[in-house]
Amino acid sequence: MGGGSAVKQHERRFLQGEREDTGKKKECGEAYWSVKTFGEYEVRETKGGEYGLFKKGNLVGMFVKATVEEERILFPLSRGFMLEVSRRGVREITIPEKALLMGMVAADGSNRSRREPRRRGGYRTDYLTAFYSDDLELIRMFDESANRVYNLASHHYVRKRNGLITAAIYSKGIYYDLSDLNLKPGPYEFHAPREHLDDEGKRAFLKGFFSGDGNVSVSGGEITIRFYSRCREGLEELRQTLMDLGFHPRGIREDREPKGKSTYSFLIPRSEHIKFINEIGSYRPKHVRIFEEMKRRGEGREE
Repeated sequence: MGGGSAVKQHERRFLQGEREDTGKKKECGEAYWSVKTFGEYEVRETKGGEYGLFKKGNLVGMFVKATVEEERILFPLSRGFMLEVSRRGVREITIPEKALLMGMVAADGSNRSRREPRRRGGYRTDYLTAFYSDDLELIRMFDESANRVYNLASHHYVRKRNGLITAAIYSKGIYYDLSDLNLKPGPYEFHAPREHLDDEGKRAFLKGFFSGDGNVSVSGGEITIRFYSRCREGLEELRQTLMDLGFHPRGIREDREPKGKSTYSFLIPRSEHIKFINEIGSYRPKHVRIFEEMKRRGEGREE
């Protein structure tokens, strides 16, 4: 097979793309050595150090880099994605920085487009991906993640009335990238894309979300760790994500607000507080201070 073959990501879906010539001279009879086999998929390495992904003996794509692990092989893609090949098949997963960013946007952000008429006729469409917080540490984490994943800096706007900071990115590409994952299907709604998260990605997504819409309260000496949201479906997906990681979150509770709207929440059991702090945690300084004190006192350890 030709050593210069590649697969172009067409609307981000890897295995739905079309083959594209990279411009390199094709080398017929390229020598390959098998690295790992996962069912109908096989990963082979060339003499030049590139990696070929084969499905049923047919070359799917060539990659310059690969991370070989015991149970899987990871190939870097664009926009913070990796192609994971394992015994379960092939799927696109996010790098932890992207999972963190998505968790933050899911909790306290937006990803939307707006179409408006032009004065001279026709229409223009604006695209916005944003995160909102009055905490500079969280704004910094969003900025760092956006720069790492998309190589873009956000614009900051401060609301004088209450000090709320908006970190905004105006990018059609980012809007569609997150829309493809159905991250923010509507106002006050979110989706946890578990199908694109490995365990590390799930922890990062949960940490991003909890930093924004998590609650750590102290009352009468008792500490409560709680997830909350107006989106019950999304909250249930967070519960399932925690269960994927071996947690046993409580059931979802509904709290009716004066204007008839509902807020939903669930608790982390006290016996799993330290496990939560060690594996998930938060970037919100107020949470971090309480967590450090809890660890010092050894609260929430399983007996």
